[in-house]
Amino acid sequence: MKIFAIRLIGRRAPYLVLALSLLVTVGTAVFLSRIIPEPDWQVPFVLFSSLAVSGILFGITLAGLRAWAIDVAKLNRTQEALAKHAERLRILHEIDRALIAEEATEAIAGAVLRPLRELLGVPRAIVNLFDLAAGEVEWLAAAGRRRIRLGPGVRYSIQLMGDVKALQRGEPQLIDVHSLPPSPEVDALLASGVHVYMVVPMIAGGELIGALSFGGAPGPFPAEQVDIAREAAMQLAIAIAQARLHERVKRQAEDLDLRVRERTQELSMAHTALQKTNAELVQLTSALQAANRELETFSYSVSHDLRTPLRSINGFSQVLLEDAGTRLDAQDKEHLLRICGAAQRMGQLIDALLALARITRAELQREDVDLSALIKAIMADLQRQEPSRRVTCVIGEGLRACGDPRLLRVALENLLGNAWKFTAKCPRARIDVGRLGQSDGTLALFVRDNGVGFDMAYCDKLFGAFQRLHRQSEFPGTGIGLATVQRIVHRHGGRIWAEGAVDQGATFYFTLGQHVAEP
Repeated sequence: MKIFAIRLIGRRAPYLVLALSLLVTVGTAVFLSRIIPEPDWQVPFVLFSSLAVSGILFGITLAGLRAWAIDVAKLNRTQEALAKHAERLRILHEIDRALIAEEATEAIAGAVLRPLRELLGVPRAIVNLFDLAAGEVEWLAAAGRRRIRLGPGVRYSIQLMGDVKALQRGEPQLIDVHSLPPSPEVDALLASGVHVYMVVPMIAGGELIGALSFGGAPGPFPAEQVDIAREAAMQLAIAIAQARLHERVKRQAEDLDLRVRERTQELSMAHTALQKTNAELVQLTSALQAANRELETFSYSVSHDLRTPLRSINGFSQVLLEDAGTRLDAQDKEHLLRICGAAQRMGQLIDALLALARITRAELQREDVDLSALIKAIMADLQRQEPSRRVTCVIGEGLRACGDPRLLRVALENLLGNAWKFTAKCPRARIDVGRLGQSDGTLALFVRDNGVGFDMAYCDKLFGAFQRLHRQSEFPGTGIGLATVQRIVHRHGGRIWAEGAVDQGATFYFTLGQHVAEP
C-alpha cells in the first residue's frame, strides 16, 4: 500500500506543483489588488510572471518523473534477471545435492524438473533416456502444469527426438508437432498444449545418454531459454552418468561380497589352501575399499568442490558483463573476460580429469583395428579444424592392432594432436607415423614430428598429470593428454617412452603388448 501511494503521488506530482503555483499566483494577485489603491501594471505583471514560473516548474517536475519511471523500470528488469539467474543456480545446486546424497536417477531428475519447467515457462518438460540399440526413448521424469511423473514405463520411438546424429554432436533439435506423422504421442502432445518442442541432448563423456525436451505454443524459443535448458541438460547428464557409475560399483561390491562369502565357505573345507586364499581375500577387500574411497572422493570433488563455485564465478561474471557492461571501462571488461576464460579453461580441465578416470574404469573391448585408417581420419579432422595449415604427413601402410577401438583413438588423437600443435611454428611441418622392431621381438609404433621438441632432462615428467614442459600462452593444453595415453597403453599391456631435443622435434614410441600385428 505504501509503494502504491508513493507511485500514485509521484504520477500526480507535476499537476500538484502546477495547481499549487496557480493558487499562489491567484492569491498574490488578490493581495496586490487590495493593498494597491489603483493597480495598473503590477497585477498583470505578477500574474504573467507567476504563470511562467508555474509552467517551468511543471515541465521540470514532469521531466523528473519520467526519468524516475525509466530508472524504476531498469531496476525492475535487473532484479528480474538476477532472480532468474539465482533460480538457475539453485536448480543446478539441487542436482549436485541429489548426486552427493547418492539419490536414484529418477529422484535427481524429479527434484529439479518442476522448477525447471516453471523457469522455462512451458507447459511440459521431460527428461528422456535413450536406448540407441532399440531405437526407443524412455521417460525418466516428466512434469506438466498439474503433476509430475517419475520412473520408467513410457516408451516411444526415438524418431520423435529428431536427428540422433546431430544430437550426438551436441546440436539441439526443434520439432514442429504438426509436421510429425499421426500417432497417439502426437495427439497427447497437442492435447497438452505442445505445438512445438525443443530437444536438448544430454551428453556425458562423449556419449549421448538422453535429452531434455520441453515445448509449448507455436513460435521460436528465446536464446536465454535454450541456454537454461543446455545448462540443465549438461548437469543432468553428469549426474545421471555418476549415479549409474555408483550403482554399477555398488552391484560389483555386492557381487564381490557374495564371492568372498562363497570363498570363505570353501576355505573352511580346504585348510591346506587357507593361507593363500586369505591373502587373496585381503587383497580383494583392500582394492574394493580403495576404489570406493577414490570414487566417492572424486565424485564429491568434481560435483561440488569444483563445478559449483566454478559455475557461480562464470555465471555472475556473465551477469555483470550483461547488466553493467556499458558502465565498465575497457580494462574492467578485460578483467571480466579473463575471469570467464579462466572459468572455461577450468571446466575443460575438469572434463579432462573425468575422461582420465573413465579410461581407468572402462571395460576393455579388444578387436582388430586398422590403425592406418584411424590415423588418416584423425589427421583429416585436424586439417579441417585448421585448413590454412600445411603439414606433410607420412603414414605407414598396414598398421593394425588388436585393442579397444575407442581407447586407441583417444591415445592417437592425443599423440597426433600434440604433434600438430607443437609444429605450428615450423615453416615445413612434418609428422611421421610407422612401426619398428624391438630387441625382444615385439613391434613398437611411433609418432614423430619436427616441432619444438623438449629437453631430455625433463623426459620423466612427460607422462605425469598436469606436467607441462612449454608455456601455456604458447601451446595451450590441460597437461592431461600424455597421462591419458600412458594409461591406455598400460591397459593394453604395453609401454610408452619418448625421445627428443629442443627445436629438433620429438618421437613417441609405444607398444601394445603382443597385440600389434606383424607387417
